[in-house]
Amino acid sequence: MKVLKKHNRNPLTQSGFSVIELMISISLGLLVLLAVLEIFSASMQGVHLQNNFSRVQENGRLATELIVRDIRGADYWGCIDDISEISNHLDTSPSSGYNPSILPTAGHAINGQNDVTSQTISSVNVIDNTDILTLRGATSISGVKINAPMSATDETIQVSISNSIPQGHVILISDCREADLFSNTEQTTSTNAQIGHAVGTLSTGIDNVSSNLSHTYGEDAQILSPYTKVYFIGENNSSSNSLYRADNGVANELVRGVNNLQLMYGEDTSGDGSINIFTATPTDIDQVLSIRVSITAESGDNAQGTSLERTYNTTANIRNRTLQ
Repeated sequence: MKVLKKHNRNPLTQSGFSVIELMISISLGLLVLLAVLEIFSASMQGVHLQNNFSRVQENGRLATELIVRDIRGADYWGCIDDISEISNHLDTSPSSGYNPSILPTAGHAINGQNDVTSQTISSVNVIDNTDILTLRGATSISGVKINAPMSATDETIQVSISNSIPQGHVILISDCREADLFSNTEQTTSTNAQIGHAVGTLSTGIDNVSSNLSHTYGEDAQILSPYTKVYFIGENNSSSNSLYRADNGVANELVRGVNNLQLMYGEDTSGDGSINIFTATPTDIDQVLSIRVSITAESGDNAQGTSLERTYNTTANIRNRTLQ
């Protein structure tokens, strides 16, 4: 029978990592870890950069699209092509709440202010050395159509209507002869199917001083709602900059991360229907046919140290002037 011998292990004869080998191993491990951290950091910076690029692109394109869309639709008053052809029946006295700057009676469908300083619009501080653009026009009221011609200038307007028009709402009625601006005096337009323009005291809105329109309107006339839109760069509640639009005197923040708005106006100086010059200060604003918009947008990610800024330029025609 084979007997297995037991070998005694002397602790003094056992070997392991030396201090030097251990230090080398730790150093190599740290180098590998640092390399991994560098790759991770570079990857995260790339992600932040891509996100910021996407953000600044989104801000710039959205801001540009909003302004361009309203420029194209400005100066529309139905069939008439001149704002001066609108007859105003509203009470213009100061006590009535009448504000000419937000109505067609301001005199121009388009106004621009170049490199403004120390201005406030609807309690929002406008950023110095930026431009302000004011656009006026009228939009159709959905679901409203005249279904019977007027027989007298003081007669209520018979309409087919799917939604009620509030009493005191300012209305523009327009055909190819002329247009009239007045407050609706009917309280239940959807029930009565008519729009009024009587003289009297309204609980809300601006009173009419005359009930007689400029002429009788037929079924081909349009019922429109006039508007005034003012674009500007303002300081938001986070102490950064945003694109704002004041709709009929009420400012609304549209796009954050927009730092600058600059405008150039394409003017027909020769009267031949073509643009002869682009200028920041046109001599006749009523001869402006297009507007060149320059928007500067930023990502706003200053905490990561990778904030991006980019300028977007585009030119929009005022269709209601160029297509006449």
